[in-house]
Amino acid sequence: MRTVLQSLTGLLLGGMLFSSCAKKDIAIYSNDPRLFFQIPGSGSIALRDSLMYSFPAKPNVGEQDTLWFKACIMGETAPYDREIGIKINPSSTAREGEHFKFERKVLPADSFSVRLPLVVYRKGLKNTSVRLEIEVAENKDFKVGYERYKKAIFIWGDMFLKPDIWDKSNYKTAFGEFTQTRYAFILKACNITELPDPLNLPMLGYYNAMVRKALLDYNNTPGNTPLTDELGTVAFPIYSGIGGAG
Repeated sequence: MRTVLQSLTGLLLGGMLFSSCAKKDIAIYSNDPRLFFQIPGSGSIALRDSLMYSFPAKPNVGEQDTLWFKACIMGETAPYDREIGIKINPSSTAREGEHFKFERKVLPADSFSVRLPLVVYRKGLKNTSVRLEIEVAENKDFKVGYERYKKAIFIWGDMFLKPDIWDKSNYKTAFGEFTQTRYAFILKACNITELPDPLNLPMLGYYNAMVRKALLDYNNTPGNTPLTDELGTVAFPIYSGIGGAG
C-alpha cells in the first residue's frame, strides 16, 4: 500500500512540476517573444536546411524570381506589426542590391508566422552561383528562437545546380552521376523543372524510362553526335523504381 501511495505521490508531483515548467515556458515566450526561420520542403521532406535554385531550369523565368521562406514566432501574437530582424552571414557571396533583395521583413499583426519573399537576380551569374546565409537578428520585437532554425541558406545561379541530396538519395540510383549536361537533359526530356520526391520510386522509374528513350532518340537522330559531358559519353542506368536509398 505504501508503494502505491508513493507512486501516486510521485506522479502527482511530476505532473505538477511538468505543469509548472510548461506554464513557466509559456510565460517566458509570452514576455520574451522569439523568432526562427523555416524553408518549406515538398513531398516527404517537410523542411529543408537550404534551398537551391537554377535559373536555366525555369525556361519561362526572366532576369529575376522569388524564393519563399517562413518566419515563425515562439510566444503570443501582438495586435500590431512587428519587425523581423535579419542579418547576413559574412561568409555569404551574394550581395544585397546586386544579387538579391528582401521585399519585406514584417510579421503582420495577430500572426504566428509569415511567408517572406526573397527576390533573386540572374544578372552576372552565367555559369556560376552565389550563396546567401541569413540569421535571425535580435531586435526590439524578437530574440532568437530555436537554435536549429535560426539560420536559412539559399544558393542560386544561372547554371544547373546539383541538388544537395543527389549523392545520398534515389536520384543517383535512377540517373547516375550528376553533371549539368545530364541534369539539363533529364529536365527537358521529362518536361519538368525539378525532380520529384526521391521517395516516389514509381515516378523516378517512369522518368528514368523517359530519359533513356529520349537519349536513344537523340543519339539516333541524323546529324547528332552521341551526347557527351565532362565524364564522357552520356548514359543513364536502367532503373525500375523498385528499392532505393530514399
